[in-house]
Amino acid sequence: MSSRYRVEYHLKSHRKDGFVDWIKGLLAAPFVLHAVSQDLEDWTTSQRVRSQYAQIFKDIEVLIDNKMDFDARSQELEKSGAGELEYELLGKSRLKQLVPTIGSFFTELPLEKAFLWGDSHGAISDRRMVAPSFNDVRRILNTAQVFYFKDNKRRLNRELLKLVTFDGDVTLYEDGGSLTFSNPVIPYLLTLLERNIRVGIVTAAGYDEPQKYESRLEGLITAVHDSTSLTQTQKRNLAIMGGESNYLFQYYEEGTSEYGFKTVPQEEWLLPHMKDWEDRDIQQTLDFAEKMLYSLKKRLNLPEEVPIIRKERAVGIVSGERFDPIIQRQVRVGLQREQLEEIVLTLQSSLETFLPARRIQFSCFDGGSDVWCDIGGKDLGLRILQRFYQPSDPIKASETLHVGDQFAPIGSANDFKARLAGCTLWIASPAETVVNLHKLVSD
Repeated sequence: MSSRYRVEYHLKSHRKDGFVDWIKGLLAAPFVLHAVSQDLEDWTTSQRVRSQYAQIFKDIEVLIDNKMDFDARSQELEKSGAGELEYELLGKSRLKQLVPTIGSFFTELPLEKAFLWGDSHGAISDRRMVAPSFNDVRRILNTAQVFYFKDNKRRLNRELLKLVTFDGDVTLYEDGGSLTFSNPVIPYLLTLLERNIRVGIVTAAGYDEPQKYESRLEGLITAVHDSTSLTQTQKRNLAIMGGESNYLFQYYEEGTSEYGFKTVPQEEWLLPHMKDWEDRDIQQTLDFAEKMLYSLKKRLNLPEEVPIIRKERAVGIVSGERFDPIIQRQVRVGLQREQLEEIVLTLQSSLETFLPARRIQFSCFDGGSDVWCDIGGKDLGLRILQRFYQPSDPIKASETLHVGDQFAPIGSANDFKARLAGCTLWIASPAETVVNLHKLVSD
């Protein structure tokens, strides 16, 4: 297998997004038309390309505004109990016609401004051999979302950013890592809290006790405790939503030495429709998923050392260990990328036709080294926090920003569903999280 094929296969699922790919296609035309210029001092060509790129992003801004208008009218029709004919007359927005897989937008996106900023830092228009890439477009979309909230602070007639949530692994810290005292993201999280913005960590890690979260987030909770600029109310605006949407923990302090996370009773945060889920359906869904995992382990001839783990609200297959007699120590026994994708896609498609699973909500995702089936999803996790912090008037999707690294199509990544409940930033590393938070909070 060539190195190029290996790279392309590894990124195939992670970087697939219909909207981003469509924008890439639009930008390809100016690039191809002007790529003939090899003169490194050809500023005229760079200016022409920059202008055409900027115009494309400006046109996309208009399409997004048009889609938001269509979505608002569709919601009005739904509330009024309109019939099928009214929906047919409404039709589809132009963007929905061009990108059938497009989701919802909750805010305007100043894409032209974001592109010009990104181009001034990354010289996208000056490239002649490498066309605007997936990552270029992803970063421009992120910058546009950040710019919206920055501009919003100066506009009294619009909503403010009230809730920022984060995935854990590969977003706040490296995969399997923790938030240590020296992590550069911590000062930015403290700044968000100082500005009365709620901060939530919505993670697939599902522990029913707070101690394991305290261990992984030790640097953050110590910094919050030691802060002299945060009020007690602001400190309590830090929370963890574990297991996607199954366990809620809130920061607390008692005296000078006792601090950390405390468990919030389920009856205080469970969404109304989640209360209707039957425990029997939940257990049957997990039983079915566990049975499927054992079947797939056998069919794919996976190593015996790879364990299947059953939790109260989740079941998964993870990397294991075996003793290597040559080096005389335990070595990791992992799963290949192809095996992970086969497992998650098979599990997802099988559960979609399983009646008990259809009566609740579940999430199947590939974590990069494991596959899990969780009860609930990150969209519910965000909505729980939106309601928990403002019970009488829940925080809106347009006032919420979720930062994560797994926004691949449904069935392979667990941040995907967060798009249903708030604005999002798709990052690729903890360093990118820091960069975007710096843009968000800096003047």
